[in-house]
Amino acid sequence: MDDVADPLMSIGLFSRASLVSVKALRLYHDQGLLIPAEIDAATGYRSYRVSQLADAQVIKRLRDLDVSLRDVARIVASRDPDVTREVIARHEADMRSRLAALTRIVGDLQVAIEHPSLQTPVHIRTESAIHALAVTATVEMPGHQTFGAFLGRSYDDIWATMQRLGGVPTGPSGALYPPEVGADREEVTAYMPVAEPVVIDDEAAAAGVVNMLVPSVTAAVMTHAGSYADIDATYRQVGAWVARNARSAELQVREVYVVSTDETGTLLPDDALRTEIVWPVVPEPPEPTA
Repeated sequence: MDDVADPLMSIGLFSRASLVSVKALRLYHDQGLLIPAEIDAATGYRSYRVSQLADAQVIKRLRDLDVSLRDVARIVASRDPDVTREVIARHEADMRSRLAALTRIVGDLQVAIEHPSLQTPVHIRTESAIHALAVTATVEMPGHQTFGAFLGRSYDDIWATMQRLGGVPTGPSGALYPPEVGADREEVTAYMPVAEPVVIDDEAAAAGVVNMLVPSVTAAVMTHAGSYADIDATYRQVGAWVARNARSAELQVREVYVVSTDETGTLLPDDALRTEIVWPVVPEPPEPTA
């Protein structure tokens, strides 16, 4: 496969696209689970191929299920559903209910290997700067459950601030994540767009609510339909697209929760959820004028 179809990705870009921390990628390298495609002899800097994204996510999912490194190596090396079932059987108490999901994960890996150049509906969009009310905190890793708990609390506090201080919401809520995935914790900002800044009172300040200006960016955008638990597959597609077609700006990646809750603030069923992944890229220079 040539460099156009399967380009190299920096370890930071690969980290965000796979939702695997740089620290974990280094561990997977040391353990022989995921070997970088290239290592700079002078600096030791690791680079990966787009086609390795699927392997990284499968390893991450298996480790999230507490599968041992030895068993992960067996599953990834064999790509055999029978080996997967054998390994999971030894984790009977904890793993039985997850067998179907694990089989699907390994199946996804096989599809990604067989169809590495699969096209994705990513498009470039320029996001205007917006005023917002926001809460920033360091969230423990890993998992969407900790993110979900933080976002839920933060949006409750932000919404209460809006209602109390007369803020006018102007769009769906969102969150900002660092360009590289953290190993043990990650700084996350939850925000809600507002027509103009509000005067923060003591109650809002105590909850950590602040005014912020979410900056303008040019970004690669893709919509994820469905559960937040499966959003890693969409990150993989966006990251691969950026590697092939653009250059990552190494700025905070946004999730915009376009469809998330009903009018009472209750989270909608998984099949109704729609989340935009907004990945900042370096804008193309303007065409020269005659």
